[in-house]
Amino acid sequence: MKNVVVYSRVSTDEQAQQGYSLEYQEETIKRFCEFRDYKIMDCYREDCSGKDFERPQWKKIETKIKSHKGKSDSIDSIVILRHDRFARNLILSFLEKAKFLKLGCEIEFVEGQIDETNPEALLLQAISYALPEIENKKISKRSKEGSHKARLNGCHTGIAPKGYVNSRLGKDSTLSFNKDSELVRESFEKMASGLYSADEVRRWLNTKGVKLCKNTFLNMIRNITYTGKIHVKPFLGDPSQIVIGLHPPLISDEIFSAANDVLDGRRKKMKFHDDKSDLYPLKGHLICPVHGRTLSAYGSKGRNNIYHYYVCTKNKCPRYPIDWAHKEVERILSNIQFSAQTIKSYKVVLEKLFSIEDIERKNTLLRIEGEMKRLQTQKHFIQGQYMDGLLPSTEYQELKNSIDVKLFENERNFRDLSEVLTPYNEYLKNHVPMFEDLVSFYQTSNGKTKKKILSCIFSKKLYFENGKAAAPSFTPPIEILINASKVLEKSKNKKEVISDLLFALAPPLGLEPRTL
Repeated sequence: MKNVVVYSRVSTDEQAQQGYSLEYQEETIKRFCEFRDYKIMDCYREDCSGKDFERPQWKKIETKIKSHKGKSDSIDSIVILRHDRFARNLILSFLEKAKFLKLGCEIEFVEGQIDETNPEALLLQAISYALPEIENKKISKRSKEGSHKARLNGCHTGIAPKGYVNSRLGKDSTLSFNKDSELVRESFEKMASGLYSADEVRRWLNTKGVKLCKNTFLNMIRNITYTGKIHVKPFLGDPSQIVIGLHPPLISDEIFSAANDVLDGRRKKMKFHDDKSDLYPLKGHLICPVHGRTLSAYGSKGRNNIYHYYVCTKNKCPRYPIDWAHKEVERILSNIQFSAQTIKSYKVVLEKLFSIEDIERKNTLLRIEGEMKRLQTQKHFIQGQYMDGLLPSTEYQELKNSIDVKLFENERNFRDLSEVLTPYNEYLKNHVPMFEDLVSFYQTSNGKTKKKILSCIFSKKLYFENGKAAAPSFTPPIEILINASKVLEKSKNKKEVISDLLFALAPPLGLEPRTL
């Protein structure tokens, strides 16, 4: 007579399914043992996943087998209903079976028994252990697909966050408020105010009966679900996205954003609605040359005063005093101002040069227009000759094709020249004067205007290198201004200056944005 233990297992989602209940498994195994004349030493029931063997009741069986090994009441076999009740992992199943065989205990199944004396037994065992794993992966895949589709439709899947409870809207899973919702809302508002640290708010919640550890509280503040939205993770090539949820929002987007700004900045008394552009006009226009991050700005309290810096948020990067950084930018602006003043000194010469260039373009247009009229007259003439029977068909087609080719070329040249505007005089009168006193205009402007001025001057963010601002990248209109100034400063003859200027002064795209 063999001494055996009975093992029954269900996972939580299988308990209600017919044929998987613990009572059904245990009753079937007991009948099997009675038929085989096995002595049942104990029965163990498990409510745990079969993905591995980290199960409390299974560990108890292992301990019992080890403690009774070599004794008269040693366990000879563990009897299980079928392979999927044992495990749902092929590799772990073989390893666990080998471990128990070393302890002198077999794993025996009521359903799907295999004759191990058969040479093909190993293959049959592998199939029996692999099928539950395959089934488990299919179930997992279907569950993920269903969850992904549900979240795209605004449903909430999974455990409800603090302040909510899982509920149904028809057939759709969603969330509704619970008794803690007002406390959670107030905790977000406290964080957004900037008057409290994250741990102070967490401890306040704990005193109100909402017990949270540090990481759980931080995850709660970062959870976008509280704004009435659903975060959909990447799935099968689909990117991560945020969708509007079916559940009601607990807080506004503004409160959520402000609370997370405080959390990320790790600073108290942050004034989110204050405009700091007057103090930090270069914020958003400077970049760290090492990490490529946009520089932030902050005030550091010293012994006698508060000192302000532009700084990279990464560690061990240099910080730049705002006064020094502002002077470096003003130095670049003074170079642009000098270029504008150089062009101003040549204003009379340039206006004459541009007028001559425009006259030549107009004369060319008149000449092309006359040529097109002449070709049209020739075309009408040969058409009349052909209709009167005075011109053979072959000769008519050759002449017509020749005239059509010339007309096409002239029409294309005429169109191209017509589309080429000559904005040089407008450039001199309206745009260049803006930069003739650029530094003073910049220094006396408020922070928002300074940011707009910098946006229309620099095409890329500035960075500092070797104690000064590195070579900046300018917008096309500023490049035109600087290039023209360089041409005028060079000592050349008149013909070369005219040629280089026309090349440098390409039609500008417009100096200032419309909002400036």
